[in-house]
Amino acid sequence: MIHIMHSVPKFIVAALYAALFLNGSPSSAENYRVPASVERQVSGILGEAIEATQRLARPTSMQAMQQGGILFVRFTIADGDIGGAPTDNDPTHSRIFGKPYSERAEIRTEDALRRDSVYEVSFQVRFVEGFYGDNETFFQIHTGQKPPLMFFFRQFGRTHLLANFMQGCTRTCGHNDRPDYVRVKEFYPASGMFGRWHQFRFLIDTRNQGQMSIYVNEQPFATNQPVTFPSQHRPYLRFGVYRSGREDGNRTSVIDYRNLSIQRVGQAGQ
Repeated sequence: MIHIMHSVPKFIVAALYAALFLNGSPSSAENYRVPASVERQVSGILGEAIEATQRLARPTSMQAMQQGGILFVRFTIADGDIGGAPTDNDPTHSRIFGKPYSERAEIRTEDALRRDSVYEVSFQVRFVEGFYGDNETFFQIHTGQKPPLMFFFRQFGRTHLLANFMQGCTRTCGHNDRPDYVRVKEFYPASGMFGRWHQFRFLIDTRNQGQMSIYVNEQPFATNQPVTFPSQHRPYLRFGVYRSGREDGNRTSVIDYRNLSIQRVGQAGQ
């Protein structure tokens, strides 16, 4: 059985329950601003400081939960859950990318990654249901403009993971710019991906012309893949679900996270 987490101070539990159950109805991206107390609780579960810089579509978009003594953070995104980013419900931006709007339930790390550094980032993730589309991201390395990495779980024809690594936009990269992306994908049977915890580990070189290696359950997914980090932006991490809205509707997707670790392990190029 899954429970909303209780093993925290009572004033945080009270704030969480108030946020989850007293803040109104779903749909509009203006509905729900995540309280600071919930941000602190989620940060405590993940093990790193996070913040919700954008409003969520509904209080249950992000929940602190517990199952069998394991603490984790759950994101749920339903059809029509328009994100709180300025571009998510911007018709001009959406037309450029051929979608009516963007659906989003995401948080980001409070601190940005330092430039010209090497980081090891790891976390555990559990795909619970959904992810039937072809562009549902569950992890991004972002800049506030364009993401150097978008990592997707897809059931588009066959189940696979797809990583898009940005190339170009070396100085800056705006919302409506369209840099090149190199795609790396691996196929996985759906029976082995849903309902269990998976370990993801990233080695990230944040130089302007950097590179990245990704390991899934300690097996190499991409090794020393070139990636661009625009020099005028500081990268940070995003967790949760981001996807295109669809005129014919999206299915509900649910994903869990735990055990986030972000370690700067050295200076790039040394």
